[in-house]
Amino acid sequence: RTFIADEQGLGKTVQALAALEADGAFPAAIVCPAGLKLNWEREAERWLPGRRIAVVHGRSAEGWRRSGASEAELVVLNYEVVEAHGQRLAALGLGAVVFDESHYCKEPRAKRTKAAIELGGQVAEDGLRLALSGTPIVNHPRELVSQLRLLGRLPDFGSGARLSRRFRGPEALERLHWHLRAHCYVRRTKAEVLPQLPPKRQETVVLRLDNAADYRAAEEDVIAWLRAQPLDLRTLEAKVAAALRAEQLVRLNHLRQLAAAGKLHAALPWIHDFAATGEPLVVFAEHRSVQKAVLERFPDALHVLGSDSAIARERAVQAFQDPGGPPLLVCSLKAAGHGLTLTRASNVAFLELDWTPARHDQAEDRCHRIGQHDAVTAWYLLAPETIDETMATLLGRKRGIIGAVTDGRALDDERLVQAVVRELRGKPYRHLQAAA
Repeated sequence: RTFIADEQGLGKTVQALAALEADGAFPAAIVCPAGLKLNWEREAERWLPGRRIAVVHGRSAEGWRRSGASEAELVVLNYEVVEAHGQRLAALGLGAVVFDESHYCKEPRAKRTKAAIELGGQVAEDGLRLALSGTPIVNHPRELVSQLRLLGRLPDFGSGARLSRRFRGPEALERLHWHLRAHCYVRRTKAEVLPQLPPKRQETVVLRLDNAADYRAAEEDVIAWLRAQPLDLRTLEAKVAAALRAEQLVRLNHLRQLAAAGKLHAALPWIHDFAATGEPLVVFAEHRSVQKAVLERFPDALHVLGSDSAIARERAVQAFQDPGGPPLLVCSLKAAGHGLTLTRASNVAFLELDWTPARHDQAEDRCHRIGQHDAVTAWYLLAPETIDETMATLLGRKRGIIGAVTDGRALDDERLVQAVVRELRGKPYRHLQAAA
């Protein structure tokens, strides 16, 4: 009953399959994000060739029957359908369950979290419960609470409330890391395991906006609105605070989209010039309009996007990994940020920034993992004096709280959205003043 929390690219899938085989813990259920089911099927066929494997699609009893799950030794299904198949899974008499990308269950009130916790409780007392995640904490240590429930390990910490009280504040995060290690946490870094792995570095490419006037006007409106709101929303009634946080996010995301659109006139030629070198490149973007613009400019590029089916994503990855395949892959941060191996490329480009540093680390590590022979460079295409620059600075700072628990390193703790709000509120209206 433990986390396998190795850094991305160190083979957590193989470790989990080996643990199942060594323990004879069958039948076993593998619960993972929908886009990773085919990857689990392929890896299980490779490493456990004698085992019967079933991949369940959909919520219906017919889908379960067609998959042959009732006779399988390894049943693979996604988080969203666990609740629908709860009774069928219970009837198998599970000897093990593996929760891949277990941070998908960080929200305790989510249906998939409740269904996954219930599934974990159905495993035999001497069976295996494994949680796999290179980033078990995406934003805050309390996200561990429901994941500990998956493993049946929360009693080792007293309760969720006790854990939050006991390990509150930056100075307590390193203690939480070592407490986890003492009970239910295995964490290895690439530096420890693969010293021969070429290094990874981040480079910033500065791009000017071609919609600077529109962006500045929108930024001034956002700053004025933020200054009219209380800085500390915790002093407000819960529903009012939640509404204001949602409105903050909408307004900040609008600035992100404007910045991304304004960079495209320079970003697309940069991608073109890079592609001309013949080097494979993985491009990450979040908003559909940005992804669409890249694909329109490069129609022969492969893609792994939120709208692509699991089979289409798998085919795109296989085609990209082929030495003779297309050298450009356009990806969604959410759809392709985990579970994929893209080691043909040693260069990754980010057209947009996400609110969580873990998502960038995961995306970079699609290339920086076992099988990579070259130094990996992550290119961040940023517009100066915009929300890009603010987020980039604060993302670097925010990595501290995650590292404090996952790797035993400590820094400060502040939600990125609130940190950006704080920075923007203090920003002078110099652009409109200069124009006046």
